[in-house]
Amino acid sequence: METHKRTLVRSITYRFTAWLLTIMLSYMYTGDISESTGFSTFLHLLLSLDYYVHERIWLKIKWGRETNHE
Repeated sequence: METHKRTLVRSITYRFTAWLLTIMLSYMYTGDISESTGFSTFLHLLLSLDYYVHERIWLKIKWGRETNHE
């Protein structure tokens, strides 16, 4: 069983690296670091919430899990 804290930390570390990549790519497109950072921050806050909710829902789904028969 995964804790809420672990899911949250995984979400934050994943989003941080993806956020940096998005800033870099959007800066290459716009040439404006402020616009790129603002867009990336907004996008990744929404995607972080989506990821957390998605992970918590999948933890409740039993399909595809193997049970330990000891």
